[in-house]
Amino acid sequence: MKRLLSLTVSIVLLAMSAASWAAPQDHDWDHDRGNDRGHNPKDEGRHDNGRHRGWEKHAYRRGERLPDRYYTHTYYVTDYERYHLRRPERGYRYVRDDEGQIFLTAVATGLIVDIVVNGH
Repeated sequence: MKRLLSLTVSIVLLAMSAASWAAPQDHDWDHDRGNDRGHNPKDEGRHDNGRHRGWEKHAYRRGERLPDRYYTHTYYVTDYERYHLRRPERGYRYVRDDEGQIFLTAVATGLIVDIVVNGH
């Protein structure tokens, strides 16, 4: 009986060992060491899926639309004299991006109508 039990345990252990060698190894060593390389948990919900926008400055042109984040009161230019701007016509507004560039945009469409060369 002891031989049969010993033989059965040996066969089970051998089978488990062989199965573990045959299984594909999908182990994330970097993750286990806490090295997520490129993924910051603080960025949840803000990942741009590899487009890396924001790493380089984007030169916006007439006819393009600024990103949605610029269409809030924080980015609207209302102090026209400070920037030596004329008051925009009805239906247009000035928007200042993060780099300080000022754009005249159409309120209805958000499209860039004009680009102010020197914002300040």
